[in-house]
Amino acid sequence: MFVLFKKKLVVDTSAEEIRRTTTILDQNKIPYELRTTRSRGSIDSAIDASTYARANIAMYKGALQPTFIYTVYVKQKVYDKAMELIKK
Repeated sequence: MFVLFKKKLVVDTSAEEIRRTTTILDQNKIPYELRTTRSRGSIDSAIDASTYARANIAMYKGALQPTFIYTVYVKQKVYDKAMELIKK
């Protein structure tokens, strides 16, 4: 189903928190859709990789790894129930 017809339930950068949320939804048989995006786009990541390769240094050495943004969507009619379950 298209995300257009779904409502955003949770947005987080923590994989552990998203796993907790999806586990609760699975246990209660609530269908969901999980989308993962990067904080930096594909072009920026490619530029980073080529820059590090030209300088012959390890990518992101001593720096934070690029973050991922996780978004969980549910159908609008079960949104209230899902929100109550994950807030407990």
